[in-house]
Amino acid sequence: MTRLPSDTLLTLILLALAIYFSVLVARAMAAWLQFRRLAPTALVSWTPPRPRYLSWLVALGVVSFAVAVLNGTLNRPFHHVYSQGVMAAYFIVMVPLVARIRPGLYRDGVWADRGFLTWDRIGRIAFVEAGEIVLVMVPRGGSNPMRLLVPAEDYGTVRKLLEEKIRARQLMMEKAILGL
Repeated sequence: MTRLPSDTLLTLILLALAIYFSVLVARAMAAWLQFRRLAPTALVSWTPPRPRYLSWLVALGVVSFAVAVLNGTLNRPFHHVYSQGVMAAYFIVMVPLVARIRPGLYRDGVWADRGFLTWDRIGRIAFVEAGEIVLVMVPRGGSNPMRLLVPAEDYGTVRKLLEEKIRARQLMMEKAILGL
């Protein structure tokens, strides 16, 4: 087995980090822009809980920014600077920005834990009321369910809006297996 020189290994790691965080930044920016377009159409939405480790993630971004500046002043290769810079952008800018996306029901669908799901893509819904109230939505085609944590004070409004969407045939449920 041949060993890679440490510079080659470092280059591969930093290129992988640069690609990974570039994709994360692009996805987070796309989600934020989609939310900004949808925000005026909110039927009922609420302020999300503050992410648990937000301060630590922003601090990690600040450290990455300092390392990027240090790499830049030491004339390190571009991928050294870029990988740390894109990590800093993700943790300092994108994480706090995406944490401000308001989950809830919108004119065209639902913003849940993994993004936006249009009414026509929702195959089944169920409320799980075990301590917290969670609306579980199964997209058509059987992909992974999406969850929407519903505050107790908005539970009645959410149920009413869902019933209205069903009556208006904007939300059409698939038949359950074995009548369940």
